[in-house]
Amino acid sequence: MRFTIGRANIGVVLALGALLVAPRLLAAQSASVQGTVTDAASSAPIAGAIVAVAGTTLQGVTNVLGSYRISGIPAGAVTLQVRRIGFKTLSAQVTLADGQEFTGNYALNASVVQLEEVVVTGTAGDQRSRSQAAKVAVLDVAALRQVAPTSTVAGDLQSRVPGVSVTSASGSSGTSSQIRVRGAASISLSNEPLLYVDGVRVTAQGAPQWFTGGQSYDRLNDIEPDDIESIEIVKGPAAATLYGADAAAGVIQVITKRGRPGTGKFTQSLNFEYNGINRNFTPRTNFGRCSAANIANPNNALCSGKAVGTLVSDNPLLRENAFQTGQMKGVNWSGRGGGQNYGYYTSLNRETEEGVLPNNGFDRSSGRVNFNWIPSPKLTLDAGIGVTVSLTDLPDNDNNIFGWLGNSHLGNPLTRTVDGTGNNGWFGNQRDVAAMKAIANSRQSHRSIASFTANYAPRANFTHRLTVGLDWVREEDRRFLPKNTRGSYAINTGQIQEDRRGVERQTVDYLGNFQRDLSSKIVSNLSFGFQLVDTREEQVFATGEGLAVNSNDVVSGASLKSGGQDWTRQKSVGFLGQWQVSLNNRLTGQVGLRYDNASSFGKNAQWVVLPKVGVSWVVSEEPFWRVGPVNTLRLRAAWGSTGRIPAAGASLTTLQSLPSYDGNLVTPGAVPLNPGNADLRFEHGEEFEAGFDAGLMHDLIGVELTYFHKISRDLLLQQPLAPSTGYTAGGPGIGGFPFINIGEVVNRGLEIGARAVPVNRPNVSWEIRLGANTLHNEVTDMGHGADSIPAFGVLNRVQTGWQLGAWRTRKIVSIDTTTKIVRVTQNPVFAGNVLPTFEGNVSTTVTVMRNVRFYGLIDTKRGHKVRNFTDFFRETQLVRSDNRLDTLKLSKVERLRRYGNPTAGQPAFITDSTGAPMTVNDVQDAYIQDGTFIRLRELSLSYTLPLKWAQAFRATSATLTLAGQNLALWTKYEGYDPEVVSNALALYNRDDFFTQPPVRRYVLRVNVTF
Repeated sequence: MRFTIGRANIGVVLALGALLVAPRLLAAQSASVQGTVTDAASSAPIAGAIVAVAGTTLQGVTNVLGSYRISGIPAGAVTLQVRRIGFKTLSAQVTLADGQEFTGNYALNASVVQLEEVVVTGTAGDQRSRSQAAKVAVLDVAALRQVAPTSTVAGDLQSRVPGVSVTSASGSSGTSSQIRVRGAASISLSNEPLLYVDGVRVTAQGAPQWFTGGQSYDRLNDIEPDDIESIEIVKGPAAATLYGADAAAGVIQVITKRGRPGTGKFTQSLNFEYNGINRNFTPRTNFGRCSAANIANPNNALCSGKAVGTLVSDNPLLRENAFQTGQMKGVNWSGRGGGQNYGYYTSLNRETEEGVLPNNGFDRSSGRVNFNWIPSPKLTLDAGIGVTVSLTDLPDNDNNIFGWLGNSHLGNPLTRTVDGTGNNGWFGNQRDVAAMKAIANSRQSHRSIASFTANYAPRANFTHRLTVGLDWVREEDRRFLPKNTRGSYAINTGQIQEDRRGVERQTVDYLGNFQRDLSSKIVSNLSFGFQLVDTREEQVFATGEGLAVNSNDVVSGASLKSGGQDWTRQKSVGFLGQWQVSLNNRLTGQVGLRYDNASSFGKNAQWVVLPKVGVSWVVSEEPFWRVGPVNTLRLRAAWGSTGRIPAAGASLTTLQSLPSYDGNLVTPGAVPLNPGNADLRFEHGEEFEAGFDAGLMHDLIGVELTYFHKISRDLLLQQPLAPSTGYTAGGPGIGGFPFINIGEVVNRGLEIGARAVPVNRPNVSWEIRLGANTLHNEVTDMGHGADSIPAFGVLNRVQTGWQLGAWRTRKIVSIDTTTKIVRVTQNPVFAGNVLPTFEGNVSTTVTVMRNVRFYGLIDTKRGHKVRNFTDFFRETQLVRSDNRLDTLKLSKVERLRRYGNPTAGQPAFITDSTGAPMTVNDVQDAYIQDGTFIRLRELSLSYTLPLKWAQAFRATSATLTLAGQNLALWTKYEGYDPEVVSNALALYNRDDFFTQPPVRRYVLRVNVTF
């Protein structure tokens, strides 16, 4: 029997649930609690605080005025728990009578250590932070966006959480970023973390299309940042075991905003935002020296009439005003409220963004409805759906002669003409701004993410949570080269490429927990559950060449047509169990395991066991603790195991159909495609982490320190086969070599987070946050004997003892300025790391008179190198740089270091041992450059209008924010910006090859709440 989860099924579940619980709802006798939650130091209202009734599913959330209301509370003695990130959890005992309206006003004290914070991602049993052995990071996005109005989810993550590294792939609007959690754990598979939205696993990264270079369409852009309440990040196997055998690279869960049951009020927010976008770089100028032929040509715009050897220059991008001032205009409306036993959140969002290049833009329209219903104190139902329609237009760029930077930076100024014919300073013939602007690369995306969660507690100590959901994606990719008579492209008769892709990912996740007091001091939590993820992807693509007219720009309108189709389905299933025991609510130990399998491994699939153990000890609550300045201290340690699953079909032996010719007879034939490996297994990751959370000086200063050591074993590597087998190098799916489980990679480091509130008074508060992490990444094993894989990679090397993908080239040993002989190492050697070995950030928030807020963020990355391939190409391949052409610009030593011996008939470089000749392609030492930087990433100033002013237009609050992003950069890197990756999907690469750098943004945001 086939079972699928769709939006219709979710509706049926909701309807059945309503019928089951309605009688109980009508019979209930209850009381209610209402009041306000404020900051004890400043008396300011606290928004987003959760007021929960312990032992039930009942809770309320405060609004911008700090008000809350909870209805349907059973009469009798109850415990109210008030919690908010950044404050100490407060518990209050209340006795309620039937029908009573109790008023409870509570003041919370600021705290920099969050032991009572409830974390739902990667946890089971007692989900409070104090009971969790592995650290799960929680990012309060709703609060963050009040001071830092970032435009993307990746921007929300950027430089916020130690151990989470975010690198932009391009400054183009709508493009993706590369996200790494605690380094790179796989050699051949994705190192991107899993993404969940409200408990439902969703697809995260989009594939690049055609000639957009390393730019990738970003599926994270389908999530509206203003709909997010918080983001929880599971950093590694020690915490990710409960997410199964595909979570070795970490897990990111987005938790969207919910309604406020019991409030009886409706509040709505209206946000208006405008971004001015600056390109933030000056494009390179091209140089050339005039020849006699150039001078004699009257149509030569720069050399005619000049002396032979005159150095002339041209900057085609600036000359033709290629850039524009980009802008983003957005409006967001959201409504939030609830009745006696239900709550709702709904939003509508619209934003349109124009990049700094004329054929780059990103438009998004989205809406979300979340509904939570509490039919009884024992049952909570949450349902939500978010729908997004987006259009992304990407320019050609990166390693691409049709790209804006490639075409302009390799242009020859000696081709400038008076009448504008020919190349006219560009690399391609008649490939000017008009021609590049006419190239269209677009993705139209339709996406729906639906989730339904039921929390049922038939007894206070016996709970169940069931989550089902669907991620439905429909993408339409398109590339169009118009028919033209100018000869601007390789194909000038018109070309259209279409790609239709669909993704359906269904999730079923159940978690139960049975709590029992083994004694007055010992509490046991036994958790159990299962998870099923079913993913189906389909793709249909077609290409047409030769259009009659450009207006008929469809494949069927072309004279030559071709196409194809792809389809995959992958299932994974896991069963989990965990036992957690707590002594005196201070010392907690846990053991658990997950039992997993996946369809990627075919009929020979074997189940894998993923265990975990951990301990957490709040030592500062022990009677013996008497360490004066350290008032809070929690020690924790955990070990766990998870893995990575290869793509569907990686284990299968497959053939590719091709026509077979026998004279004039054509019959179906086949050639080897994927050799497969019937014994393929999961990549296996193990991680140990240990650390402490400390509160100093009466919790004015909080420190979190974590050491992690992650070993990834059985990594997939491709095993070379003899040519006689019919398989050649390349990769599975393109006649490649088979994957085998053989590699090993280690990631280890320290993570530190600190938060201090040195001033917290009614009229002024000051908060400082610091985050930093180190990373040691190393390939430790590539097999032994006949089963070994030799080191591979020319510039990015995979080799035992080196960082994964480390730079490799011959390095300069000596430079003789007299003889002009430059000696280099005999063989290529280690030339630098690709991944930063240190990342850090410092941010601060100052609030004055409760309504003026200043925020700033500075970050840094260090210990890695970036290949400045743009300058290398312009200086050594197609020479366009004045560094090379102007012999006085660089010192003698620097010219020899970059270009080698200029003497005719002599090699540019020679090896130091044998004197073997080497070229500039063999010695790229000068272009593999220090990528260290310090960046002023964000500054903002927010002003909240006095309440009387807001009430003048019937609002409860109004805030105006002015902000800037990417405002200053300090680096020794010689390219535009070291924080780029010319291919976001590359497993290990940090190339800068005609890549548009990150842009600068100036932000104006107005938020009004009614």
